[in-house]
Amino acid sequence: MIYDAIIVGGGPAGSTCARVLARGGARVAILDRAQFPRVKLCGGWISAPIWDALELAPRDYPGGLWEWRTCHVSYGGEERAIPSHGWFIRRFELDDFLLRRSGAELHLGTAVQEVAREPGDDGHWTVAGLRARHLVGAGGTHCPVARVLAPKRPSGPVGVQEHEFAADPAAIAATRAGRDGEPELLLHEDLRGYSWNVPKTDWLNVGSGTVEPHEVRAAWQRARQYFTEAGHVPPEAAAALDAVKGHAYYLFDPAHVDGAVRGNALLCGDSLGLAQPLTAEGILPAVLSGRLAGEAILAGAPESYPGRLRAHPVMADYARVFRAREAAALLRGPSTSTVAPRSRLARRAVARGFAWMFSGARLPAPRLVDAGLALAEWWAARQRVRVSAS
Repeated sequence: MIYDAIIVGGGPAGSTCARVLARGGARVAILDRAQFPRVKLCGGWISAPIWDALELAPRDYPGGLWEWRTCHVSYGGEERAIPSHGWFIRRFELDDFLLRRSGAELHLGTAVQEVAREPGDDGHWTVAGLRARHLVGAGGTHCPVARVLAPKRPSGPVGVQEHEFAADPAAIAATRAGRDGEPELLLHEDLRGYSWNVPKTDWLNVGSGTVEPHEVRAAWQRARQYFTEAGHVPPEAAAALDAVKGHAYYLFDPAHVDGAVRGNALLCGDSLGLAQPLTAEGILPAVLSGRLAGEAILAGAPESYPGRLRAHPVMADYARVFRAREAAALLRGPSTSTVAPRSRLARRAVARGFAWMFSGARLPAPRLVDAGLALAEWWAARQRVRVSAS
């Protein structure tokens, strides 16, 4: 038997790709080494565009769903409650729901040790004894398909330390900063990462993320002290905070998209490195890329997948955010300052801007943003030349 597609990885990217393909009449197999439902380290926040990508209304999602309209941000010693909007889920529930409705043939508990391809540009793929015309890698940062395709990685991964654990709902309600589901964010002084505390009724997700993985352990210790001393974590949860675990993944870089497809093999989500380049949101780009990959395969044009990624409004915004981040780094230069801006207005702007980005809101007036980015990049390059000349 030859499948139309084998998908390695049963998370949101893989299950979304499978659903698109199966609805189009394709025969699809999903392989994952885990049995579902399974524990997945993830804050579990999603933003508005995901519902259209999933073709699902929030009211129709059967798992736990925490909608929030206020984000609590601490930065530079000041705390602010900022209007914004999003949802939180538990990956334990979401991933299982998406997988079961995918319409794919499931091969769970199957570890993929080797990926082989028959000779020829359109040679079939063989994975765990199964053969297929197309292969989709959706197995996360260490996806075996990504190891074969080896997409460009101009920068290293970000580091994360986090834990999600059950706690007494009354204790959580008594210690959270706002309403149930409202995120509490601690922006790191150097803006090279942030930490979070998310109350989900009888669950808490607490963690830290940093641009450099070697910085995350120290950042987590500072965040733990902050949330504990602020009284935003139940005292009886102290032992659970000892159980944080680490992982790493790649933020969006336009260069990653160049490696999205090779022949009849495609990469989605974290296996490609598509997390939002500032906030590191990963579920939305996983779902979007899975959908676009499936549509490219159904169209008989897998080579169109990178172009579909670049053209999607969300990914186009990611590219703009990436450019803004790079331009800011050039303008800042090799500064090692770890101090927040002295101006209260500047600190307020940073906090509000991050909360807005955290909500997944689209960038306004894309053409004006592009023009502003071009000017900033020109100025940064000019300053760099001046420094080099001196």
